[in-house]
Amino acid sequence: MKIKNILIVGLFIILGFFVSASFDSAYAEGTSKTRDAWGGGVHAGFSPYLGLIGLELQQTNFALTIGLPASIGVRYYFDPSGTQWFLGTHVLHYDIEEDKTKDGVRYTEQKATLLGMGVGYKWRFRERWDLTLSLSLAHEKKKLKNSTASRTDDTVLSLPGITIGYVF
Repeated sequence: MKIKNILIVGLFIILGFFVSASFDSAYAEGTSKTRDAWGGGVHAGFSPYLGLIGLELQQTNFALTIGLPASIGVRYYFDPSGTQWFLGTHVLHYDIEEDKTKDGVRYTEQKATLLGMGVGYKWRFRERWDLTLSLSLAHEKKKLKNSTASRTDDTVLSLPGITIGYVF
């Protein structure tokens, strides 16, 4: 429950930054370019930034990603339009009720949180579509539970990602 609260607070802080930066640049130029400064898209596939399905909101070089299962990330694009390289950081959380045996003990519930960072490349094609490939390193803290026992494992994982998205 604590992770969810941290993610929600972080989301509002980051969204506040994007909105503030967008309005500041629009007022500084004396025009209302807020709509032009924003971009976004809906993505499907697998990515530690977006989960299995997610939304990306981009303002100039920075993007906020939100997806399911519970994932949130921030990306920095070297070129704010079209085909481009990016660096990013992300948090991904999942809960699974599934039997898993580890060291002879059967566990019925898994909860994991991954915190990581990585690099990726986004190809834009047909003006409204993009294909994104990424590779991240993440620290995973996984808790396995059953009715009588629990166990916590810490590991470092490499997470590949591939998504296809529609840009609006």
